[in-house]
Amino acid sequence: MSCNFRYSIPHTVCEMIDHASRFIGAFTGFSVGDAFGYPCREMTFEEICGRFEKRGCLRLAVSAKTNTALFTDATQMTLFTTDGILWATLSQKEEGVNYTEYVFYAYQLWLYTQTKSIAGDEYSWLFDKNINAYRSKLIKTKGLYQNRAIEKTNVEQLSKIRNSSYGKIISPLNNFSDTGAVKRVLPAGLFFNYDAELAFRAGADFAAITHGNPVSYLSAGFYSAVIAWLINGLNIDSSIKKSVDILKSYKNSDEVLKVIEKVLKFLSDDNIPPTTAVTRIGTDDDAAQALGVALFSAALFEDSYENAIRLAVNHDGRSDVCGAMCGGLLGAYHGAGFIPKKWVQKLSYLRLIEDIAISLVENSYFNEEPEPKSVSDNFGKNSVSEDDFFAKEEGEFDYDN
Repeated sequence: MSCNFRYSIPHTVCEMIDHASRFIGAFTGFSVGDAFGYPCREMTFEEICGRFEKRGCLRLAVSAKTNTALFTDATQMTLFTTDGILWATLSQKEEGVNYTEYVFYAYQLWLYTQTKSIAGDEYSWLFDKNINAYRSKLIKTKGLYQNRAIEKTNVEQLSKIRNSSYGKIISPLNNFSDTGAVKRVLPAGLFFNYDAELAFRAGADFAAITHGNPVSYLSAGFYSAVIAWLINGLNIDSSIKKSVDILKSYKNSDEVLKVIEKVLKFLSDDNIPPTTAVTRIGTDDDAAQALGVALFSAALFEDSYENAIRLAVNHDGRSDVCGAMCGGLLGAYHGAGFIPKKWVQKLSYLRLIEDIAISLVENSYFNEEPEPKSVSDNFGKNSVSEDDFFAKEEGEFDYDN
């Protein structure tokens, strides 16, 4: 199956059943889960228990300086993925548009926030308002310039890509299978929710920009497909099973499929302790294993965001990535009201996150031909203050009481 294609926006309109709440829930659930796992992202479970409580990290930690919960580059890049999708919808409302290309451009803007540089002079037009009419609010947001658990693979690969020769499934740039790509494709599942196969392909394409190993881009595609099913009301277990059929249609899917099969096996076995199941699914810096931990945690504790996130972050693996992906699943399924209010209110840049989610809803296909200004009005001018480049980390973490 070829994944190098141009997506087209359908002209039919489905009945919208609380999609706004699901979109906002997905974004806030993702970001809170990311923030929950951030302080313990590089710790073993034993170290987490020593740093926090005997049973692990059980409450949301906040910055001692700002009293807000800080997210990592998982949330940052998810916002920029959304920015690329929105940018694409404004470029060609009626014709087919290459969403992956615009997401790549958005990643160049993200790269700029992290390094104050872009991959080459050929991308300087991104900052020229006479050439680029799109106005991204993200590059005006001070906190997005901070390096928080930045994934070196993303920076290194994006810095090398000249003349828009980004990675594609049919022409990969490398063989990386880490979690750097799978953690940023939530918007693909949201925006392309009307077709889970298309959501899968979009998520895989977005991941392949920087990560060429099938484990990485197929895990990203699988996550996007599950999100699409959840937006349409399926529960997590059913969404996983329906996405398996899509996964099997791709070449080189065996390794990801093995992880998903473990998830389904452990979900049906009441005798295996949840923490043991997570360990057996795998806690390496591997896209499929992070996907598996997130899926298992969300499905096992489908009706408890707190318990699901605690399971997703308390292990030897990438706590931030697993927590974020788990939170996104639950938010997409249950909606914004499901995420604990006490945690959401502590989230850094909450209004920005909600605004981005709303913009994506407004420009998704189930809305009647939204006017381009519905996005451009929400997004500020394309300018960057020098102060943004010298933003310092907000301080050590304390528990939120």
